Amino acid sequence: MGRTFGKRPTRNEFYIITNGKNTEYNYFDLLKSKRSIYDVKIIFENADPVGLVRAATRYLPNSNQVWIVFDIDFTFDDGRLVPAITEAEKYHIKYAFSNRAFEVWLISHFEKCEREMSTDDHERLLNSYLGKKKAGLKYDKTDRELLKSYFIPDYKKATENAKVVYQKWMQRHLQKYGENSRPEIWKWNSCTSVYQLIEALQLEKP
Repeated sequence: MGRTFGKRPTRNEFYIITNGKNTEYNYFDLLKSKRSIYDVKIIFENADPVGLVRAATRYLPNSNQVWIVFDIDFTFDDGRLVPAITEAEKYHIKYAFSNRAFEVWLISHFEKCEREMSTDDHERLLNSYLGKKKAGLKYDKTDRELLKSYFIPDYKKATENAKVVYQKWMQRHLQKYGENSRPEIWKWNSCTSVYQLIEALQLEKP
């Protein structure tokens, strides 16, 4: 009798590895309530972008997709950004960056974040928007309930806003350098590609 072969099981795990212990971890953990088509696993790794890539390689054999999430901040100046991107591309690990910080993604829940800003500017702007939602409300990166109430419900708006800004930066880059050049994302203040990760999750619940 011939041998019967079953179908190879589909790898459904979607890993998000971030070095943001509070804001990033909590944001993506809360976003899971929107029900991705994947089995989403959020992992905190206390590492720079290169370290995130190395950590991410551990999950490749059992995954559908593996993403790392990091801030640009000063990683380019410190010589850590380009090696991380090169390594990620080598192993087909996807990455979502924010320049300068994840707060650019949070601001995108309210507006198209296009002006050049420092991290202090991020906090001031978020305080302004949150204060309009509720008098006296301030941004606190450790406040999980703040993310749940005032950011997660508008993730689709953030995705649309961030996408517009990213595409503007990319268009400028292509016009200047052509298609075969590496985008200089460390110069793209303010910009975030977190929307690409959100789209990849294929969330099923509004």
